[in-house]
Amino acid sequence: MNLDKVIQDKKSQIISLWIQKFTDTYPHESARFFRDGPGQFSNPVGYTFHTCLDKIFDELFLEFDPEKMRGHVDPVVRIRAVQGFVPSEAVCFVPMLKQSIWEICGRDISGRGLMDGWVEFMERLEKLTNISFDVYMGCREQIWKQKAEFMNSRTHKLLERANLLDKAVE
Repeated sequence: MNLDKVIQDKKSQIISLWIQKFTDTYPHESARFFRDGPGQFSNPVGYTFHTCLDKIFDELFLEFDPEKMRGHVDPVVRIRAVQGFVPSEAVCFVPMLKQSIWEICGRDISGRGLMDGWVEFMERLEKLTNISFDVYMGCREQIWKQKAEFMNSRTHKLLERANLLDKAVE
């Protein structure tokens, strides 16, 4: 039996623990809401977390297409970036996946001599971490760009109202 099979056989347990760890980064009431109510319309953030984390898990066992992975990571990281999480908190779901897998499958991995596979799997998780960080930085850059454009526009309107733009041109 290979490592991927060991991990995939316990997918539901791993995903459940992973989502619990991830949502526990929020205040208690928010965490419970995100975890327990994954309705697409009644709880879009919780639904996004559940759906995307499940897709990220599945993508790790395919050919690892960085663009597909980016598409699965983006909604989760975008939410965290907008909520003002620092980079390490925004991408914490990757180490939490590793912890969840080890807690559920660690004995099987070490007991069956699958450590070589574990090292290779850690390389996939490192790629996932890099993609997540890149997405986070892109989101934060976009937020700061929008803030700067808003301030520019606001300043320009204030100068127009004060008739200071016409005097500066003359």
